[in-house]
Amino acid sequence: MKKKSFAVIGLGRFGYSVAKELSNNGADILAVDKVEENVNSVAEFINNCAICDSTKKKDLEDLGFKSIDHAIVAIGNNLEASILTTINLKALGVKEITVRVDDNNYKEIFKTLGATSVIIPEEASAISLANRIVSDTFLDFYKINSDYSIVQIKVSNNFSPVSIISLGVRQKYLISIIGIIRENSFKIPEGQDFIKAKDVLLVIGTKQDIRKFDSFVNGE
Repeated sequence: MKKKSFAVIGLGRFGYSVAKELSNNGADILAVDKVEENVNSVAEFINNCAICDSTKKKDLEDLGFKSIDHAIVAIGNNLEASILTTINLKALGVKEITVRVDDNNYKEIFKTLGATSVIIPEEASAISLANRIVSDTFLDFYKINSDYSIVQIKVSNNFSPVSIISLGVRQKYLISIIGIIRENSFKIPEGQDFIKAKDVLLVIGTKQDIRKFDSFVNGE
């Protein structure tokens, strides 16, 4: 499976938080900002970062944005720059574009321009976003504390049914399955319940252990 590439445009508080959490997840990241100080702030944990005016399409193209899978526009309170950047990313063929806005009234405008998702952020939502987009099978992410998180994981379409007790998730993966969503119905599972293809599992554990379990149910 090809590793997804990410770009974070705008490295203020929100953009910095997204870039930091993506880096913590081992993602391939390109981080850019017009302000040198902001670029320097992420250079200690991201190798591929640059000073860039994202409103100029050629500047983005020169940095290799045509090969980026998912770009996060985190420019902030500069609406014009966010709009031009989104248009440029769409023109360069970036498949997934997440745009940060500060006003709910602009959501539909950015979707019309080509954004695949639009969010109004707080720092906590930045961390959730980074953990969710780094994996195609993470549908939602909630950080409990510095160690533990709750994650919704989509099970592969090709997964062969297996009971929770026979799998031994607590012993083998050190995680707990606290919910199963199947055909829009939610159930708190018991040991004899089966995990099936296309299930959505609500899982609690450390990020590292959850990712090991995710790799199992999605055949990586």
